[in-house]
Amino acid sequence: MKPTPVLETLNLTKVFPGVVALDDVSLTLYPGEVLGLVGENGAGKSTLMKLIGGVFPPTRGRIRYRGEEVRFRTPKDALDAGISIVYQELNLIPHLSVAENIFINRLPRRRGFVDWGRLYRDAARILEASGMGEIDPRAVVGGLPIGVKQSVEIAKALSYDARVLLLDEPTSSLTGPEIENLFRVIRRLQEQGIGIVYVSHHLDEIFEITDRVHVLRDGRTVVETPTSETDEETIVARMVGRDLQDIYYKGDHRPGEVALEARGLSDAVLDGVDFHVRRSEVVGIYGLLGSGRTELLKAIVGARTLRSGEVHLRGRPVRFRHPQEAARAGVIYSSEDRKGENLFFGQPIWKNETYLALQIGRFVRMGFAQVAEERRAADAYSRKLGVKAPSIDVDVYHLSGGNQQKVCLAKALINDPEVVLLDEPTRGIDVGAKLEIYKLIAELADQGKAVVFVSSELPEVIGCADRVYTMAGGRITAELVGDAITEENVLRYCLQTASPGEAAS
Repeated sequence: MKPTPVLETLNLTKVFPGVVALDDVSLTLYPGEVLGLVGENGAGKSTLMKLIGGVFPPTRGRIRYRGEEVRFRTPKDALDAGISIVYQELNLIPHLSVAENIFINRLPRRRGFVDWGRLYRDAARILEASGMGEIDPRAVVGGLPIGVKQSVEIAKALSYDARVLLLDEPTSSLTGPEIENLFRVIRRLQEQGIGIVYVSHHLDEIFEITDRVHVLRDGRTVVETPTSETDEETIVARMVGRDLQDIYYKGDHRPGEVALEARGLSDAVLDGVDFHVRRSEVVGIYGLLGSGRTELLKAIVGARTLRSGEVHLRGRPVRFRHPQEAARAGVIYSSEDRKGENLFFGQPIWKNETYLALQIGRFVRMGFAQVAEERRAADAYSRKLGVKAPSIDVDVYHLSGGNQQKVCLAKALINDPEVVLLDEPTRGIDVGAKLEIYKLIAELADQGKAVVFVSSELPEVIGCADRVYTMAGGRITAELVGDAITEENVLRYCLQTASPGEAAS
């Protein structure tokens, strides 16, 4: 006889203006169980999590928690009841310390004042228990890499006395060892009888850590089955109606002359970086967390201050003081941080897509924005990139992570750039959306554009790039071409530090 479910959703439905985000979904979670929740972007996964977490009420349906019907009016109600959520997008306060973020609104006090010693001790205990003991609880969150910030989010969720833990793409920015630590934490929580809903686009994780898997498609339940009784091919077919094979895509292009070149770039992280990208070429950059891969892209467009080195565009030296200046010159950077740097929540799709264009003088005549032109361009790019929304007037907040990523790409491409720098362009999106972005990257190269992309996913770097640079310790450790682009080579060079000029090819 099965135990009483720790969580049940009964015929949950959520309707936003013009969008049925969730339609009659029933889900059951048992104590000590890990339930995988999968589906394409827009399938309803994040909406379901937010309904359970009290972010907004269901249009129809009920929620049972530990055998009793509940109706959470706020996220705090859910937290107080014992339901903790780690969302895909970060929700940290950058100017506060790690410890303050973990215990936000619950700072320990003594005689009316914050007990800082106890705060740091408690945070260190949580981090250590979560397998993240290397993180300094006194460190200011704003200066941490995204992967470490994600770890802090997980620690914050675990700091509550939770009976249900909802994880929305928890490994999207984590390294291999950090993922292993997370899995160890999950297994310890299982032993304590905590039920866990695990949302991920990484099917290997689903098959490693979950007991059952629940598949959503277009807001509806497609199937719920024991993980041991299915396989990746079946799950993908249920999710998107296509096989997992042949997902990577390379277009029909031959690299031309050098479009952008970096010579000896150095700053607080970078150490003498040389690299180049040609017209009609896709260059991948791969490195472990802290290798300098993101810092390199930011340095090129003027988002970081260089100590030395030069950037050459079309063979001429340039020194961009701001990403907008780079954009005016035809070099567009799209950040890995959708929420913090790329999108404006509370604004419609079209305003997000045309924001950068307005800043550099497009769609402007005699000092006035040409709204009709903006909307036409945004509508065209939304259609081209397959943004799933009833109209371009929908608030980007209500879009799935994958569709938000497409809006970020439209924001970059609407400017018709010559050089496109993409940082984690497929972070946190599903198999179907990734395939679309892989095709888009190849099409950009087919059109003569120079494309550089940073990715934490080794298979997509190998599968999509014409050339690959590996990074470690702020340096380029190898330049790989053709048959040399293998998993073994990429990983080997990511684990070493080469002096400038020593990179293998």
